[in-house]
Amino acid sequence: MLLNSYTDTIQRATALIDSKDFDAAQSLLDELPERWSCAPEVFALRHQLFTRSMPALLQQPLPAQEAKRLSSLLNARRLDATLTLARSLAARHPHAAIPHEAMALAFNAGRRFSAARDAAQAALIRAPERPSLYRELALSLYELGAYEAMGAPAQRAAEALVDDPLAQRMGAVSALIRGEREMARARFARLAELQPKNGAAHRGFAELHPYTDRQDKHLKRMLRLLKAKGLTPAEELELHFALGKAFDDLDLIDKAFDHFARGNALKKKLHSLDATQDIDDGARVRAAFATVRSPETTPPDPLPILVCGLPRSGTTLTESILAAHPQVAAAGELTFLRSRLLPLLRNATPPTESTLSEVRDAYLAVLRTHAKGRPFVVDKMPLNFVLAGYLAKLIPGTRIVALHREPRALGWSIFRQCFVRTGNGFAYDLRDIADAMALYRQMIGFWEDAGVAIQRLDYGTLTEKPDTTVQALLAGLGLPPDPACVDFANSDRAVVTASALQVREGIQTGADAIWRRYESKLTPLIEQLRKHALI
Repeated sequence: MLLNSYTDTIQRATALIDSKDFDAAQSLLDELPERWSCAPEVFALRHQLFTRSMPALLQQPLPAQEAKRLSSLLNARRLDATLTLARSLAARHPHAAIPHEAMALAFNAGRRFSAARDAAQAALIRAPERPSLYRELALSLYELGAYEAMGAPAQRAAEALVDDPLAQRMGAVSALIRGEREMARARFARLAELQPKNGAAHRGFAELHPYTDRQDKHLKRMLRLLKAKGLTPAEELELHFALGKAFDDLDLIDKAFDHFARGNALKKKLHSLDATQDIDDGARVRAAFATVRSPETTPPDPLPILVCGLPRSGTTLTESILAAHPQVAAAGELTFLRSRLLPLLRNATPPTESTLSEVRDAYLAVLRTHAKGRPFVVDKMPLNFVLAGYLAKLIPGTRIVALHREPRALGWSIFRQCFVRTGNGFAYDLRDIADAMALYRQMIGFWEDAGVAIQRLDYGTLTEKPDTTVQALLAGLGLPPDPACVDFANSDRAVVTASALQVREGIQTGADAIWRRYESKLTPLIEQLRKHALI
């Protein structure tokens, strides 16, 4: 829905409310797409509908002493007690926003994000002018992966709460997801002002800021911060990645690599990360594959398209190309298969057909929430390569695209990236990265030998010959050609991965040559790649 269509919808809903056609207004608002569903104007209209449906007797304010009790419990982080009292107060004072706000805060603090989203929305229906509620809603939506919906509340919170670190972080992340570079940079800068030791804020700013002078104010500020000590390991590792990017811009290779290496070493140590778990998972899945049976059902609607590969291999680019097709919707990096299916295959006892059927149905239900009526949904969790063939057995008709990239270019691109989460355990050591590439080759080969249809896609060929490569990609997936797939950069959809900035620029050439600037530093990677016969 374009902005003018959204504006038209708001005007129509307002007119319906004015004419007392409340049911029609409610239906119109309920039909808004995800991007606009949580906008302040929408909550303002929902507030009108809510108050007009409630007798004046029930619109009494919450007593001050009850609000104070809630605040005291929250400040003491007594989350269960907060929720108990808030639910009681919400029942006795149905018009009051404060009990629902307290629930949103408590649920977010307890990482119960679905409940936090619902509570924040209930509070906003009652108090649509309160910026802190938009902050809590944006946080819950972000954690739930509802990146389209989080944009409007995150922007509202960041604009109104300029001294609130969480509001500024949500505003920065949302702007980055939407491709608004300057806005994201400004939000990260403000966050770094509010929290001078926040390494993630400095890294976010650094990724968006071109460094052209060794006297750059932000560069000098980061160096002073590092020298002053007092940083936590998490803060320090983010700062090292930020400094690595700054010195890379300045073509100071030794300094850049030193900071990237120190940041990686800190993250590896802090979270005890390596490639062991991924290698073990691959062995278990291969062993379990012999026992899985395809269900005797027709292919479901929608069908998944798994876009697999190691991080930085072109999965985000490929998803963006496919998402521009009118028959394809994008779901981003779904964690479902790795959180629900993979643990079952780690057990010594194979999962029952009944259990697998439940997982299959639940996964398809997740896909339907993203499908928007389209017959295919892209799940671009890169590490699904471990599970790809197994899923193809569970869901006949599953399409699989396997990305390949020049190994040294891929290895360097992974090593210089500070991933937000810790799922890529191999990413922080050059030898571990090579081991992960070997596992990827092994798994893709295993699936192909087992008769699983996999469409291989080379990143270098895609960037050098986009027109013919995209046509072949679509044909291999059974999709008709569409010019929008090459012109995908004009899309305004949310992009959340480490490649969010690059993909906004369209298909770019030359990325596979960048590693050569660091070739003398990459001996461990190159040696391990040769050991695995990958180069």
